[in-house]
Amino acid sequence: MRHIKLFILLVGSVFLLTGCWDRTEINDMAFVVATGVDKGPNNDYRVSVEVPLPSSMGGAGSRGGGGGTSGKEPFYVAQGTGGNTRMGLEDIQLRLSRQLYFGHRRVTIFGEDMAKLGITEILNAVFIQPQSRISTLILVSKGDAVNLLKTQPRMERYSGEAMREMAKTGLNMTVMDALEDLDRPGKDMIIPVVEPTGTLKRDPKGTEIIMQNFALFKGDKLAFMTNLKESLGILWLEKKMKRKSMPFSVEKDKQISVRIVDNNVKTRVRIVNGNPVFTLAIKATGILLENEPNLRLEDPETYHFTLSKMEKEIKNQIQTLLTHAHNEGSDVFGFGWYLYRNHHQEWEDNWGKNWEQHLKDLKVNVTVDADIQRSTNSGLIEKD
Repeated sequence: MRHIKLFILLVGSVFLLTGCWDRTEINDMAFVVATGVDKGPNNDYRVSVEVPLPSSMGGAGSRGGGGGTSGKEPFYVAQGTGGNTRMGLEDIQLRLSRQLYFGHRRVTIFGEDMAKLGITEILNAVFIQPQSRISTLILVSKGDAVNLLKTQPRMERYSGEAMREMAKTGLNMTVMDALEDLDRPGKDMIIPVVEPTGTLKRDPKGTEIIMQNFALFKGDKLAFMTNLKESLGILWLEKKMKRKSMPFSVEKDKQISVRIVDNNVKTRVRIVNGNPVFTLAIKATGILLENEPNLRLEDPETYHFTLSKMEKEIKNQIQTLLTHAHNEGSDVFGFGWYLYRNHHQEWEDNWGKNWEQHLKDLKVNVTVDADIQRSTNSGLIEKD
């Protein structure tokens, strides 16, 4: 009798065991590493995906795996069209033999025209998709995003990985960061700009990638893209100039180049006649790299003269950025967000409802304290 009960118990437990009835094999999945979203002809969405091809990524003599994924490029770029990003992805899926999987996506690129229309819906689509990561990096392309996915950088196997590595050394803007900025009063988004280039020169049809400037937003819409001077201003305000080089002129056709080792920003505000007046105190410490005019920085007078030139250049970069951004109605630094947190009642009563107009007239004083701690090039030494 005991054996019968044991047999019934074992047989009954079989019905409680889980199985692999809904499994998906790796060979049946297409791992998306980067996506792009462009504006279509009728304001619809043109969605692009980049998928690495394992059989094309092996070394010499390697056959790889993946069953029929070999080709000229070690990656595959597909594009679909739809009324939203989901429909665009479904359009792509209809032409693929494998199931798209977004758990490994690291980069999402917004085309320039798409960014001008607004990116909130796209960000929300990434946020609510179960497979997606909110740590996905976001970029804005100069032109169409699909062109960036099709590039083939020589240092990486595919463009998505190259853009991820480049973005990590910059602002490192993620989907979560963008959604937070959209939800903050008085703070607008800053997203790095990527564009194709050549190996030896600027080439809009090249296979390499350059990430130098930034896209400044007003709300969720692209306001403008910065030039080089304004881009440096952003890096100073975002405390991202560390390990970057800064050249500045001290004589006609003669420059000094400094590598920044410390970059800090302190914010102060005073209320004058009911209006906020900000002071940004910039701290910059660097190491001398190039000394074209052969200045003797050991001499105190020459040293302070050089620092004054450096401080003037930093101040000019920041003020140029702020003037352009504020005229466009974009609060690049988040002055409004600072007031919202530290002077909340006055923000609600006086500034919050028409902050864009206050922003255009906002007074911002920029002070710079620069220092060159040590040098790798103190100038040529003349013999007696």
